Amino acid sequence: MFAERLKELRKEKIMTQVQLAEALGVSKGTIAMWEIGKREPNFETLDRLSDIFDKRIDYILGYSNDASSPQFTEEDIDQLGRWEVEDQFREIIMEYLSLDEYGKTAVESLIKAEKLRCHEQQSICNTEDIVLSIRINKSK
Repeated sequence: MFAERLKELRKEKIMTQVQLAEALGVSKGTIAMWEIGKREPNFETLDRLSDIFDKRIDYILGYSNDASSPQFTEEDIDQLGRWEVEDQFREIIMEYLSLDEYGKTAVESLIKAEKLRCHEQQSICNTEDIVLSIRINKSK
């Protein structure tokens, strides 16, 4: 299915095999092999094909008929950013919880000292619009 889909997308874009090969930095023979189903590209190349054709990778591979653009909306990007920050905080909290009492006290002292420094330098970040929810479940 990939072979057929690639050829279809290339023709829709009015590209020759040579032009597509140049855009991807591969040989014309590689494109030909893909289009007859003898080989498939690696993930990096699939990602570049997604950019060139403005189609989702699963569509290019023939796994989906959703020909929509893979581009994220502002809302998608904001959500991905929130998930990344949540993952970072989760990791920091887990590292903190793994410390002994001396380590936890040292971290708390450092946080208090840094908060004081930020107040003095008027560089403290506003957290009024942040809602934080923490749930700790101990297994065993």
